Amino acid sequence: MLRLFVMLQVLFLTALSAQAARSLPPDNPKYQAVQRIYDNVGRAFGNGRMPPRLFVTPVGADNRHAIAWSNPGTEGAIGIESESAPLQEGFIAIDERVYDLFASLGEERDSALAFLLGHELTHYYMRHGWVGDFGNSFASLDMGKKMLKVASYEEVIKRETEADYFGGFYGYIAGYDTLGIAGRALDLIYAEYRLPDRLPDYPSRPERRAIAERADGNLKKLVPVFNAANRLLLLGRYSEAARLFEHLGHNFPSREMFNNAGVAYSLAALQLFRPGAVKFAYPFELDAETRLHKKGLRVKGAGDEFADQRQRLLTLAAERFEQAMQRDQAYATACVNLAAVTSLMGDNDSAVILANKGMALARKGEEPATLADALVARGIAYAAGGNREKAAADFAAAGRSDSGSGLANLALLEGGAAPKLRRGEGEAAPAARETIGGASSDDGFVKGKDVVTFSLRGVEQGEPTITVYARQSEGWEDDLIVADGRYTRVLAAGKRYGGRSARGIANGSPLQEVRRQYGEPSQIVNARQGSYYQYCKSGMVFFIDSGLKVSGWLLYATK
Repeated sequence: MLRLFVMLQVLFLTALSAQAARSLPPDNPKYQAVQRIYDNVGRAFGNGRMPPRLFVTPVGADNRHAIAWSNPGTEGAIGIESESAPLQEGFIAIDERVYDLFASLGEERDSALAFLLGHELTHYYMRHGWVGDFGNSFASLDMGKKMLKVASYEEVIKRETEADYFGGFYGYIAGYDTLGIAGRALDLIYAEYRLPDRLPDYPSRPERRAIAERADGNLKKLVPVFNAANRLLLLGRYSEAARLFEHLGHNFPSREMFNNAGVAYSLAALQLFRPGAVKFAYPFELDAETRLHKKGLRVKGAGDEFADQRQRLLTLAAERFEQAMQRDQAYATACVNLAAVTSLMGDNDSAVILANKGMALARKGEEPATLADALVARGIAYAAGGNREKAAADFAAAGRSDSGSGLANLALLEGGAAPKLRRGEGEAAPAARETIGGASSDDGFVKGKDVVTFSLRGVEQGEPTITVYARQSEGWEDDLIVADGRYTRVLAAGKRYGGRSARGIANGSPLQEVRRQYGEPSQIVNARQGSYYQYCKSGMVFFIDSGLKVSGWLLYATK
């Protein structure tokens, strides 16, 4: 059986190599659009292996009506020797027709493409081998029939389910709304390519929809946990956030998940320093769907009795940042965060080296915000080592890049008080009642059949159980997070929510209107795709996109 598998694999790779050789050129706008999505989803997987080459087969190419497929090449093959069979480079391919087909989905086009690409990347990263073929494109061919007979039907179902499941979640981490898109994408594909509902030795169309729906159902149980972890981190609940990120990381290990856990540990450790022991504002970043970075961090007082716990948290943070970098050596965010933690642990010489590396990676990746944070991290290390001149130069350079923590640290270095990140008259008085979907964060949470529940029990003595209750509605979410005797209600308006805030703010409203209606925020947390404007008096957080317009908001209350 193994010998037959190897023989069929070689024949299959030889048959496909000619088909996949044709691709749109890299400067083609369609290729560039697909490549951008491919890179984003591939980085979310980020397990240290380079993703294979991407082909976008042009309309008219002899691809035998292929839709999207992965070819692992001879990687990991057993029994293939270079003198007995040619070595084959792996690749992932998608038909240009799919790009054109999904244009009918409008804004959801990229999410549908991310679903397909994530599906094929799962086959590659989980080493599914030649069973990486979306939409049955080869199931009706003689070669496909022979290959599928080698694998059991149950194995095909298992791998297709895994591909939809993991591809969908990593696509979500990468920032795409992959949930619920699979069914519509399949319907469009079957109609466009005139595929019969049933093909020999392969899941039927109803079964493919059932696989996608089952994966979608499982994802809907995990995505609220991911969202809860990010929201807890934003609201300063670092220990609970770290535990949720750790749990998710066991099932979905990725550079972002490790980095987020490291940020949570770092911020939890900062709360345990003695008053005055931390003299500067560290530029830790959160990176998930968004790359948040805390600025102007205030340190809460604690005695030396927390020294061991503090050191343990910092060590855990460093380990997680290193794990994130192992999965992606070009990951500037984790490198800068590691530099900051290394400085907090007292090794400022190593922190300077890491910050320099982070600066180089940020320049190469054209990440100006991360570059500014690298300057801040290096400046703190210089200052801690007694080089005030170099520290001042780095803080000033970061400040010129509109880094609030750069300006704050420069003022602290010069012996003054850290300025506010944004000057203004402060927050406006809270509106009488803020609601999303007719509900307020102060209302009682009703647990019905439509609520997804997740509980994470503590392992160590004293660790409380964290329970997340989540309800998905059209354009908005309703969550309740219970941990350590505290109940946090979060209502989240998505970017497709059609309602307005109590002061008339809606998706698409300009930032200046938010400031006019709500005043200056308590804090601004920058993100890769924009910024979070947090209004503590009102218990609100507005997400402002890169175009300086509202793209969703949160209501929250803790009791």
